[in-house]
Amino acid sequence: MVGAAVCDAGAMKFGFEQRWTADPGDVLAVYLDDGFWSSLDHLSATSAPEVLEVSRSAARAVVRLRYRLSVTLPAEASRFIDPDDVAWVEETTWDLAARTAAVRFLPDQAASLMKASAEATLLAEGAETLRQVKGDLRVRIPLLGGRVERVVVEGIGDHLEEEADAVAAALG
Repeated sequence: MVGAAVCDAGAMKFGFEQRWTADPGDVLAVYLDDGFWSSLDHLSATSAPEVLEVSRSAARAVVRLRYRLSVTLPAEASRFIDPDDVAWVEETTWDLAARTAAVRFLPDQAASLMKASAEATLLAEGAETLRQVKGDLRVRIPLLGGRVERVVVEGIGDHLEEEADAVAAALG
């Protein structure tokens, strides 16, 4: 996995890549399998996801999962958010033909303080599939937002690495 985070005045940008020796259609099938999500009970940066929805039409699919963050935030952030209850719904909407997804992160608390979104793309590269994830995170907490963003982006990277390993195991 390759990751990068750049802090700017508006938001922390992040990007990660994952690779599997598999067809993009097979990788996408794993991401659309509610049984796959239900089996992820060993993540270090987040709780196991609670599957809220996995639905599919001819052109689109939607996966909605609830997570709780399992990283230590700066203590000063507790004035603004409950650091023991950082939870959100991750809503991923797939364009099945293009194998691209728009991801919205909907926080359970302090929604006005945290905004995040991402895009994911599955690309065929020979016998491999490359998944690119690019997004941004903005935490609007005076003087602490950048520190919280860095901790959360590190957690996202850890989560995606563990998720990629689980996808590889599901692909067999």
